[in-house]
Amino acid sequence: MKSGSLRQIGLFDREEAESPVSRPNPDLGVIGDAALRQAVGGALDDRPLKPIFGTDVRRTKWKLGDGGKVEVEVDLDVGRFKVGQAEAPICEIELELKRGRPRDLISLARNLGATVPLRLDVGSKAARGFALYRGDTETVRWAEVLGLDRDASLGEATLAILRECLTHVASNQAAVLDGRDPEGVHQMRVGLRRLRAALSLFRRQVDESARDELAGELRWLAGALGPARDWDVFLAELLPPAAETGAGDTVLREIERAAGALRETAYASARTAIGSSRFLNLMLSARLWLAEPPWSDETGLKRKARDVAAELLDHRNRKARRIAKNAESMEEAEMHSLRLRLKKLRYAAEFFGPLFAERKVRAYGKAVSRPQQSLGHLNDVRTLKGLLEQLALHVDADAGAKALGAVAGFHAGRVEALLAEARQDLAAFAEARRFWT
Repeated sequence: MKSGSLRQIGLFDREEAESPVSRPNPDLGVIGDAALRQAVGGALDDRPLKPIFGTDVRRTKWKLGDGGKVEVEVDLDVGRFKVGQAEAPICEIELELKRGRPRDLISLARNLGATVPLRLDVGSKAARGFALYRGDTETVRWAEVLGLDRDASLGEATLAILRECLTHVASNQAAVLDGRDPEGVHQMRVGLRRLRAALSLFRRQVDESARDELAGELRWLAGALGPARDWDVFLAELLPPAAETGAGDTVLREIERAAGALRETAYASARTAIGSSRFLNLMLSARLWLAEPPWSDETGLKRKARDVAAELLDHRNRKARRIAKNAESMEEAEMHSLRLRLKKLRYAAEFFGPLFAERKVRAYGKAVSRPQQSLGHLNDVRTLKGLLEQLALHVDADAGAKALGAVAGFHAGRVEALLAEARQDLAAFAEARRFWT
């Protein structure tokens, strides 16, 4: 029996307990931990169990080490899951640190990744078996609310926030590789933005060089995913409402076809990035952060997270409100800068929200989200020019140019209305009540 999350960043930190049983059915009496035994019994509620999936696995084991301080157990599992007539392959390497430091385990994983193609899996075999039973495709993972204790220290809160952001990124890699659900790319990018926002939020607590190195790799990954997301937005949100521009169905279908081809190219690039050793090393480096945090201010980490959160949120809120109050005179470029500031503020509020009253946190979150969303629509229109320039190279020069011009004109006509909506939302945000005071 294994306890712990079915999904977490990179490597598992789980307790395992094994006991022989005399029959195929579970025997709860052999569970030594009384609380765990009670929890399992409560979940069963005296209902009969039946198998829903099986595994047929051949395991090969090695022990690697330096003869002294480091020992790692390596298990290679090759086989299959089976649910009825449905099957799925298993080909996994598990590394278990028996003796040594986490960085020793990470170093071995990096060396393996440089030799054979590896992907860091965030799901257990059980999670994969249940997914096969349910008939799930590669599932998308959204950000989750943190379970922070209100008396948590800043160090504890920082690690919990970083872990959640990293899990958000890593858990969507399979969906990106699968490519059928656009939300996979979107959620991985959201996870990256949240993680970069967390690094900025805790910049005083983390070693500067370590932070800059990780931030640089996160920017690389965000850039690799950006074009795929841009074409998803174009096809799902920007092209459909412009379909009534009078450009003609045939030409619009040609634009849609060309945009679809460019989307596939962008997704191929995203898959290449996710499947690269650079991505593997990024995930391993991030996991090492959680095991051996590169702290620069260990004394400050002992402060209550709730107290530090109030200071950080107040500082960011004050700056954003001061800028938002000048929204009526803002140019479009200034609006874009404010959007990014509001996004960081919203993420900070979400990170620290569990430390405060839920109702007040929810009301403030809505006040921040509304202008961020309306400014986001403006940003989508802002990126449209570059997309249309790419499309112009792939459609008929005459009819295509007319249709592309019609799409551009349709969205240009929306700018003033979007600006008015954003200014209204910003005015409401400027009056929003803080939840941390």
